[in-house]
Formats: sequence, C-alpha cells, structure tokens
Amino acid sequence: MDLKISYRHLDSSDSINLKIEEKLDHLKKYFSGKLEVHWVCSVDGHDQHKSEVQINVAGTRFHAHSTEKNLYSTLDSVVAKLESQMRKKNEKIKDKIHRGSIRNINLEEEIPSDY
Repeated sequence: MDLKISYRHLDSSDSINLKIEEKLDHLKKYFSGKLEVHWVCSVDGHDQHKSEVQINVAGTRFHAHSTEKNLYSTLDSVVAKLESQMRKKNEKIKDKIHRGSIRNINLEEEIPSDY
C-alpha cells in the first residue's frame, strides 16, 4: 500500500497517521494488489475538520470526503463511505463473472449433443 498523508492548516501527528493506517487495513479485503492512497486532513477556520481520500486500485478510482467537528469522526465517516463504494464495485465484478458462467452453461445445455 502506497499511502500519502497531507495536512492543511493542521500539524501532523503519529496518532492520526496510525489511526488512518488502521482504518485503511479494513479496506484491503476488497481488492488484492497495490492500493495507492492519498489522504488529506484539513481544518477550516471555524473548527470544521475535513478528510478527503482518493484511492486507486486495479485501474479503479474511489473518492470520498467528510466534514465534521472532530477529525477522528471524519476518518470514520470517510472509511465507511469508501467501504460502501468498494463493496458495491466488488459485488458488480462478482456478478458479472457469475452471469458470464451461467450464460455459458445455458448455451451448452441448449445445443443438442448430435452436432
């Protein structure tokens, strides 16, 4: 996993970095291969914390952002959104694979064995 964490108007800390890495471990189960992650944590002037994440994996791009009053809440929210996107994409891929195999089976059954 290639992880890049950027901070805007906020100092980096090891606890935030560790929490982000822990959260990303939950997403590894959806796709094998190399994950490229760019995570941006920022603070607006009125105590609005924002997390924005872009993930590239297997030629697919996932993006999510969240704005909350607490930075750790944004981490949870963003990961939940990404997990939903990745689960949906993974299910579409599996459905496509299974539909293809079912079509092949049905075609074989319709062809008489005399040919």
